[in-house]
Amino acid sequence: MEIQVLLPKYQAGYDRLMEQLDQFPEEAIHFKPAPDKWSIAGIIIHIADAEANAYIRLRKAIAESGSEIITYDHTAWSGSLYYEDMNYKDALEMIRILRKNMYEVLKRLPEEAWHNYIIHPETGRITVKDGVQLYIEHIEMHIQQMHRNFYDWTKANEKVAD
Repeated sequence: MEIQVLLPKYQAGYDRLMEQLDQFPEEAIHFKPAPDKWSIAGIIIHIADAEANAYIRLRKAIAESGSEIITYDHTAWSGSLYYEDMNYKDALEMIRILRKNMYEVLKRLPEEAWHNYIIHPETGRITVKDGVQLYIEHIEMHIQQMHRNFYDWTKANEKVAD
């Protein structure tokens, strides 16, 4: 995908998340479809952690091209960092700020800097362009997950009403 297409999609990620989130009632946001699954609130906390990692990774790729990065275990993070107890509205604000700030850097990059890269220990070389695409898709994937949770919540509430 061309940079001219990626940048507006990246910039719109937070607004897209909010637009979708507005469709769910508050009760559905805290519903867990299974004990080992995240609620919509938990998904948002995860997205905030992913955005924080993306912020560092993209900045590292731009400023220190060729550097190695470390991975993180999102399952371990969710349990150890109390995802289901955290304030998802604070996490949304963090997503907004991180995404906005990173966008401000990205829109100023000369074309050649989009080829700067980091080395991921599991997946190898990730260019700035690849990373931006990855984090656009990451939010979209979790929006779909939120809709599945909402569907499960709806079905669970239909059974209670019967």
